[in-house]
Amino acid sequence: MSIRSQFRFLVCVFTIATAAQGQQTNAGGQGNGAPVGPGGGPGGAQLRPAQTEHYKSDFVKLGGDAADAMLYEPLKGGANQHVAVVTTYQPPASDLADRGYVTLLVRHINQPGAVPSPFDGFEEISRGIAYIRNRPGIQKVVVAGWGSGATTMMLYVDIAERGPAECQRKEVIVPCKTDEASGLNKPDGVVLLDPSVGSGWKPFNIDPTYDGASRTKPDLDMFSAANGYDVSTGTGKYSEEFRKKYFAAQSARNNQILDQALARVQQLKSGQDEPFVVPGTVNAADLASLHHTDLAILSHTKKPHVLLKADGTQPIVIVKSVRPSVVQPGDDALKKALAQNDHPRNTETLRQYLANDAIRTTKDYALTDDDVLGVDWKSSNVGSPQQAEGITVPTLVTTNTCFQFVVPSEIVFDHLRAKDKTYVGVEGSLHFFNPCEPQYGDTRKRLFDFVDGWLAKPGRF
Repeated sequence: MSIRSQFRFLVCVFTIATAAQGQQTNAGGQGNGAPVGPGGGPGGAQLRPAQTEHYKSDFVKLGGDAADAMLYEPLKGGANQHVAVVTTYQPPASDLADRGYVTLLVRHINQPGAVPSPFDGFEEISRGIAYIRNRPGIQKVVVAGWGSGATTMMLYVDIAERGPAECQRKEVIVPCKTDEASGLNKPDGVVLLDPSVGSGWKPFNIDPTYDGASRTKPDLDMFSAANGYDVSTGTGKYSEEFRKKYFAAQSARNNQILDQALARVQQLKSGQDEPFVVPGTVNAADLASLHHTDLAILSHTKKPHVLLKADGTQPIVIVKSVRPSVVQPGDDALKKALAQNDHPRNTETLRQYLANDAIRTTKDYALTDDDVLGVDWKSSNVGSPQQAEGITVPTLVTTNTCFQFVVPSEIVFDHLRAKDKTYVGVEGSLHFFNPCEPQYGDTRKRLFDFVDGWLAKPGRF
């Protein structure tokens, strides 16, 4: 598979995982099937008890209504064995257990018919922290999240630190319920692996050419040669004038769809829901963001950070994205990609959209080479920069430079209230931690060796 095909696949996986966040069915205790979304590995790999040369793993009960968790126990204690980790995805459970850390992988099972919520999994995370903290020798508990799991973990830590009032602010489109955001156990640290900006990602990919069910506005078509797209390379180079017009149209359509959804939900009875399909927006492929083809957009950090290079050095530099375009060259590839916007790939309901994906944008909305402007992060409980502002414990933010979160991860980092915080890029790493080209070497090992060193820094935990 080419690097461009791998990247496109990962973009699709991220979109599905985000839309399905918290939707785990038949993923319960021992032997009850494969987890989908948080709690599994890439592709929702099934969890089974296992033993390797470094650790053993088995299911444990957390009590209450929480799903069984998977406990990873190192066979030999490491130098930092007083620190344990609670995570919602298989990466980094096995990677940290390999390095001597007791790690607990928690999972959530959504009940049939329930609307997936940003707060799904909170009971499991809280009970998981309490469970692991009570183990002999454990003095500090760090929580870790990867991708959409990082979005969940940021919200969890924010509410654990600031309480239910934070998710019930007047600006929030769908406020939380007090009982789902109360009494949460607090962690001592946070590891965010390749985080995005949560629901802020949705406006990026709104296709403004749609009028109803068809793409009928050629002046806003990012795939038109007249606007800067080169079908022979699958890349675009857009003028400042086109960017400004495009972003303004995206913002207007985003807020229009949100207002329509809010008006419609008022017409439904309590507990009633319905499918919500909007061509080129909800349920569509992540295709319409200009950064997918114009690789200058969201291409580098604002400030210097540590970069884990293939040669083993760790310079402090402006971290640059080395991602490819998501569109393959050629007319046929473009037609195939655009067809994904017309035909829904997953089913999202009205209430699910409002709770998980809806966020307001302003007239200043834009993506630049190193920033995202004009998003009202406070309007959503999963507008991750807003949640990052509630995190005060030591926090590590990592980003994979062959994926699309170099800039979003720095935005999260900049919003963190923690005084002890670190941002690090892994040169040439894809979202699943593997290298996008052979010359980048063992990107996964470099990343988790760094995580190990960060956790083990004297005085941090």
